[in-house]
Amino acid sequence: MNILTSQLPSGGYGYTFSSITVNPMTFLQITKYLEGCPENDNLEKYLYDLKQLVDEDRNTLELYVMDADFLIFYKKLITVSSDTTFNVNLTCPVCGSTIHTKISMNHDIHFKAVEKKTMDGAEIEFENGHHYTTAVPKVRDFLRVFERYLKFRKIEDMKLIKTISLIQGDYPNQIEEDVLDAKHSDITLLLALYELYFDRVETIPVYCPKCNEGLKPEERREIAVSVDSLIADFFREICINCPIDGNKILFKQVREVGQPGGVQPGDGSRIE
Repeated sequence: MNILTSQLPSGGYGYTFSSITVNPMTFLQITKYLEGCPENDNLEKYLYDLKQLVDEDRNTLELYVMDADFLIFYKKLITVSSDTTFNVNLTCPVCGSTIHTKISMNHDIHFKAVEKKTMDGAEIEFENGHHYTTAVPKVRDFLRVFERYLKFRKIEDMKLIKTISLIQGDYPNQIEEDVLDAKHSDITLLLALYELYFDRVETIPVYCPKCNEGLKPEERREIAVSVDSLIADFFREICINCPIDGNKILFKQVREVGQPGGVQPGDGSRIE
């Protein structure tokens, strides 16, 4: 299926193409994904997910990373759900009870508004006097930075790597040091940059019925759920979101030895 770039977190700002192709995975593709995706290696797993999108549409390389991150989630969503709704079971972090809720792509998942001046980048200054410009990284540019950390493993935190990829300069080692050694207001600066350019999908508010029992609507305490944490097990989520009824599997009636002929389907209740 084709997703309009105007519907992505960036709003499609600056793209020369109007849509991107993303399809749900088949049974075989899910099986291969589970076999090949390195679950215990965050860097390799992220690269694996990106390659899934690139193999489907080469224009993925020209997407902003914020949009590609959303499409990684969206591909999983349309794989486990036949429509844009998603049944999910969550554990309340306060009381430990299971929360059953339904999330709608159209009603519950929202993007933070992005402004043109934000997408055009900014000038920043660290406390040590180093000046840099920022540029919203596209997947192709990000992979050049990412490859370095994938190879040498100096950093394995995706948020740090993405933050470093935002900052433009002639001395990559200096940029890395300034990010890793950041203190005080520099930390605030980096967190703000990450939120501006990567954290574009708003968290989903979920309410625990047990914790909020008897409370007025304005008194309820919400649990902020990130979309990244929603799909942990493909086959489990598919069974929850795509149930079948009794008409999907019809068992043949078995006639016992010595049973008179003429027994019709549905006569099983008369077989003794």
